[in-house]
Amino acid sequence: MIHNVVFDFGAVLFDWNPHKIVSTFTQSTYEQDMLLTHVLQHSDWLALDRGTMLMAEVIPKFAARTGFPEARMEDFIDHIQNSLTVIEASKNLLEDLLEQDFKLYYLTNMSSAFFDTLHDKHDFISLFHGGLVSAKELLMKPEPEIFQSLMIKYGLSPEDTYFIDDNEDNVLTARKLGITAIRFSSTPACYQQIRSALRLKVD
Repeated sequence: MIHNVVFDFGAVLFDWNPHKIVSTFTQSTYEQDMLLTHVLQHSDWLALDRGTMLMAEVIPKFAARTGFPEARMEDFIDHIQNSLTVIEASKNLLEDLLEQDFKLYYLTNMSSAFFDTLHDKHDFISLFHGGLVSAKELLMKPEPEIFQSLMIKYGLSPEDTYFIDDNEDNVLTARKLGITAIRFSSTPACYQQIRSALRLKVD
């Protein structure tokens, strides 16, 4: 029986849409492409998530690579953070799970700076019973080690745990470790599937 539910953050609990992020920052399609290619899809962004680089290190690199002034790149980073808005249906799911006494955890690929900002901004994150952030662990999904670290740290058993993530590779890793997992999409059908699996009232 499932007692523990593990949430991803980006695109599960918080909106994460790179194309929307760049298009709401600049109307220039050239600049949008530059920001996608040389910031959000660049290996330095993954280094932020892995914790091997800090924001203060990558901003000058992003600026030099795109030709943006550093001040404007800092504005873009702020814009990204502000774009991480709560997906209300997922927050409602989280609250319903807490009411039914599920233990909730998070497992997210995210920079320390972004996570700390979200934690300070959204009180409900403190309702989680625990979790791991990739940058603080120097590990990233879909590497099995970060899943195993979560399970060991909080004494979770795979057969008692349900994992929600939008990335197929992450879901497959969880399943290989014996964890029940679903690939998330913010659709009524997906929420209904999760609620049914966890014996919650279906909206």
